[in-house]
Amino acid sequence: MKWKFSPLPADQVETEVTQRDHFNNDEVNLSETIVREAVQNSLDAAIEDENSKVKVSFQFIKGKKQLDTSFIKELFSEQLNHARAANIDLDGISFEEPEVLIIEDFGTHGLTGSTFQKDDDNFSDFWRRHGKSHKSGTKRGRWGLGKLVYSTSSRLGVFFGITKRSDDPNTYLMGQTVLNTRTVEDKLYPPHSFFADYAHKDDHLKRIPIPVEDDKLKSTFVKNFKLARANLSGLSIIIPFPDKSFNRDQMIGVAIANYFYPILTGQLELSFDDIEITKENIRSLALKHAENMFPQINLLFDFIEEVYASQEDELIQLTENWMKGSVVGEKSFKNEDLNLAREKYNNGETVGISLPVSVRRKDSEPESSSFKVFIKKPFGLDKGLDIYVRGGLTLPAESKFKDRKALGAMIAENNAICDLLGDAENAAHTQWTMRTEKLSNNYIAPGPLVKSVKQSVISIYRLLAEVVEERNENALLDFFWYRNPQNTPKKVKNPIEPKPVPLIPKKPKKLQLIKTTAGFNLESGEGMLEEMLPFEQKIKVAYDVIKGNPFKKYSPHDFTVGSTGQIKVLEKEGITIVKSAQNEWTLRIEKTEFKFSVDGFDTNRDLVIRIPEGKSNVEEV
Repeated sequence: MKWKFSPLPADQVETEVTQRDHFNNDEVNLSETIVREAVQNSLDAAIEDENSKVKVSFQFIKGKKQLDTSFIKELFSEQLNHARAANIDLDGISFEEPEVLIIEDFGTHGLTGSTFQKDDDNFSDFWRRHGKSHKSGTKRGRWGLGKLVYSTSSRLGVFFGITKRSDDPNTYLMGQTVLNTRTVEDKLYPPHSFFADYAHKDDHLKRIPIPVEDDKLKSTFVKNFKLARANLSGLSIIIPFPDKSFNRDQMIGVAIANYFYPILTGQLELSFDDIEITKENIRSLALKHAENMFPQINLLFDFIEEVYASQEDELIQLTENWMKGSVVGEKSFKNEDLNLAREKYNNGETVGISLPVSVRRKDSEPESSSFKVFIKKPFGLDKGLDIYVRGGLTLPAESKFKDRKALGAMIAENNAICDLLGDAENAAHTQWTMRTEKLSNNYIAPGPLVKSVKQSVISIYRLLAEVVEERNENALLDFFWYRNPQNTPKKVKNPIEPKPVPLIPKKPKKLQLIKTTAGFNLESGEGMLEEMLPFEQKIKVAYDVIKGNPFKKYSPHDFTVGSTGQIKVLEKEGITIVKSAQNEWTLRIEKTEFKFSVDGFDTNRDLVIRIPEGKSNVEEV
């Protein structure tokens, strides 16, 4: 058919695609990343019209009754030799019972830009670039790796795309296979190859893959894969033989968990086969598919709707210098605004706060921007949740509330702060990190600003909640029994008013420990100050035991750390590992913003982590 395989010239560096693990690992799996990447790309391409919304559909089609087996066989006849040479397991792939996953979006511009030459627009970024993106501002993608999830999701390492642009009557079809570097007929081939035509095919310096020009073949694609594209603008993705791990119910839960904000606010609708997710039915679907991801869904969704309906002039405005202490403090508020915020919080109302920031790019003057934080303690809430939203995309790994009984939201919608936060995201768009190459290349001292954004919700919560005394009627029920809890004590003559006990603020922690699926992250806390550096810190780990001290019962047969051990260091920023042996590390912390991340522990056993501070203060987490 139209496959184009170009051998790797001898003077070019042999490079493997090593980023697939960004999309399928212990923290995220393909069912999650395929939904996150596809939907965020569609939201980025949205037609900006107040009456339009983005719709994204995921459809699984399988079997010879649904798909033309002869067409499928012919489609891959030229690709299979390369797949086999790249060690793709073809034994489990049946061309007599083909399967495809179709992802289509509507209400979008499609892939814009030149189809015949490289430029800095979406078509070239999608098909002709890897690890580079031109997205900025409120756009959600940044790493230029998102489309890799499509080929990773195919057991043949293949995907096809058909796009129709809003300002163009034509339809454009291309495909791509991403395989390991391989040798076929004594020729070495690079990872990326195309299902396409060529422009300048006789000039190896100008030759470039372009969309298929055969109109009959394009019509055959649309017909055989049952695409709903027609004349509607957008992008259709075809993933043949999708990964066996895909689970529709899990994908629905992931979609609700990650995109409930734009769904609730009417910006987005999703469908998975015959199940549609809209703002009208998301609550009932969340109760069925995502109940384990949210505490008390109705209270949370009520809160999100209040957040979306809030007006800028209703928000409490912090002072311009609120960031001087890196966290929000009492002096960050104007006049009586803090008392007002505490009163509203205590009454169960939503407190909305606008936080001004100055974004300093290296190539321009400082730009004024802002983001919003909302806090609420609804009556009847059993467990809290804080969410972090940049341009409609939530970052689940940023959640910090744990057992705090409140709801919190950080919403970034302004271009300048969204631009900075986008450059701070990891490849899976689940978390912000204070040190990325894009941050250091584009901004002046971005670390403190990213840290302040990350800590904004929790610091405001502490400021509002510290004056609220909670009463738990059942706290001592296991210790005391009384006949009638509604009986009130007799009045005492001339009662003596108790003296108020002053609240002693908690000392900010130097360290922040975050457990992961198979390890943990140790990061800087609010109490880590410049004058403390260098700071030496020990970490000791062991598997929990039913009886006795887990650290005394540690055995090297459980695991060992260090260069020869099973436990691997994933990330090491701002620190030096002084010593690592058996079940203990000694770290020298050299910067106030640091991160130490490890992985490889047995997920079937409970991990106990001990972080001693100094010689006597031992805290077990």
